[in-house]
Amino acid sequence: MASRYEAIAQRLARSIQDGVLKPGERVPSLRALCEREGISLMTALAVYRRLEALRLVEAVPRSGYRVCAGEQPELARPPIARPRVVAPSAERAALVQSVLQAIDDPGLFPLGLGCPAPELYPLAALRRVTARLLAERPALWAEYSIAPGSLELRRQIAARLCARGHRVGPHEVLITSGAAEALSLGLRCLIQPGDLVLVECPTYFGVLDAVRGAGARVLELPGDAEHGIDPARLDALCRKQRVRAAALIPSFANPTGSLLSEARKRECAAILRKHQVALVEDDLYGELAFDRRAVPPMAAFAAESLPCVLASSLSKTLLPGARIGFLVARSPIIERALALKQSTTLANNTLAEHLARECLQSGLFDRHLRKLIPAMEHNVSRMQSAVLRHFPVGTRVSRPRGGYLLWVELPAPCDGLALFHTAREHGISIAPGCIFTLAGGLDRFIRLNGAAPGDLEHALQTLGKLAAAATC
Repeated sequence: MASRYEAIAQRLARSIQDGVLKPGERVPSLRALCEREGISLMTALAVYRRLEALRLVEAVPRSGYRVCAGEQPELARPPIARPRVVAPSAERAALVQSVLQAIDDPGLFPLGLGCPAPELYPLAALRRVTARLLAERPALWAEYSIAPGSLELRRQIAARLCARGHRVGPHEVLITSGAAEALSLGLRCLIQPGDLVLVECPTYFGVLDAVRGAGARVLELPGDAEHGIDPARLDALCRKQRVRAAALIPSFANPTGSLLSEARKRECAAILRKHQVALVEDDLYGELAFDRRAVPPMAAFAAESLPCVLASSLSKTLLPGARIGFLVARSPIIERALALKQSTTLANNTLAEHLARECLQSGLFDRHLRKLIPAMEHNVSRMQSAVLRHFPVGTRVSRPRGGYLLWVELPAPCDGLALFHTAREHGISIAPGCIFTLAGGLDRFIRLNGAAPGDLEHALQTLGKLAAAATC
């Protein structure tokens, strides 16, 4: 959980970033902050030191603190200026494999891993539930869980999506082996080899590989590190190109953490419907909003006439090792996905399905999220502050409002891929920006895991020194 001073600093930072407190405006004095928050003078000082480290406030001699009058640290800029049709290469495939090997190396500090630290999961509770399930059903290991999977688990998933505005029933949910299988099945249901699939740039390399695996061509549309894709540019592109499907991550995207507003999601869904472009939505991070509000997926705004698939899993929120994913679609797409599933992997992990069902049904998952999300916000804030302290001048970092991934732009002449190799030699894994595109243009970007375990400060100090050495 975030400490008292961190929580107060985060609220003030959000007020500054949202424009509630304007550049040059005085913030509450130390005494006023102490009285308002019921904290000590030392805690109030810690709050403003954190905001100073983030370059959000500055001390004025004999006048207290005020919001920095200059420009705030910018979000990492969009990486390319125009859409591009691109193709994968053997060189990029080898690089992705190298990055995955580094992520899987237990000897490296996992700043490149796209998964929270083990200590952020309710491991003790999961062990107790697993033991009880096996005690109650000794033959569980000998049972198959044939697709579409546990009905009660599908009911729980459908209920959670309904609470976020996406009204679906359990018959429209298919349990899969992780979100990767759901994404792959969804694409194969909607496109044919040679079709053009639009993705945001940058995007998760797994999305690019899934599109490639379905035999489609990739059309990259540059997005913004805070707000995602621009609906006007999406509309213009769909008018010019015969796009078959759009594979998007609208909520706390990987790698940027961007969030399409509800208004943008509505507009984008209407544009896709107008141009008869199917939607494949990756919703892995949709329940990880820092303010705990229910963020609706774009699929919630898809009318019956828009072919739509939502892919997600419990891997980032509860059970990384269980590989419990799910695909959500209406008829006839869900029937096609089920047929594909039955002709390939056929069944899922029976124990994992029962464990996931019990966690959702008992409320364990919701109790866990109430602890997980503040911890993620706290860790992301710490990482932002450490990056600004330790990385070379000119470094820019995203400010996500959910999830745990940070998108960092390094100053010239730093190179993210070179830093990946150097960091690996110094015991740290990172994800270089170049793997999140096929078109190029991300050489000076890296993705960091804000929910990594251990001593983030020391690892980022080391990484910052390596980046600074590259600018000399």
